[in-house]
Amino acid sequence: MLVALVVVALAALVPTVNSYVAQRQKLSDLQGQVAQQEAEVEDLREQVAQWEDPTYVAARARERLLFAMPGETQYRLTDTSGQDVPLTEAQQAEEAAKEGEWYSTLWESVEGSSRLTPEDIPDETGSTDEDVPAEDPADTTDQDDDQ
Repeated sequence: MLVALVVVALAALVPTVNSYVAQRQKLSDLQGQVAQQEAEVEDLREQVAQWEDPTYVAARARERLLFAMPGETQYRLTDTSGQDVPLTEAQQAEEAAKEGEWYSTLWESVEGSSRLTPEDIPDETGSTDEDVPAEDPADTTDQDDDQ
């Protein structure tokens, strides 16, 4: 009788304990997400505070939009290819990272070519749609035979 009572008590408690543990785990995960989002909010607040500073806004405008103060003369250096010369080694490393590996570039090219439509591919004669007659010459020979 005692064993039956213990089994019934365990049968009643196990689902309750299981749901309690699952809820505690979910609560822990949600608290972690809240902490991460609070850190992101704090970073965004710091960025907003930076943008409220006029000197920071002027510096970003000079950097990104190539603005100059009245009376200043800006010079842009270019290399022999005509492209802008990066100002720092960090910018050079960033450009190299954007280019990626040769096989990445190759794969992007293959993917891009699979998205071509027939209108994107020129015909071998170099003619355009305006140069091609509206009716097919093969259709006119069939009509001549019928008449």
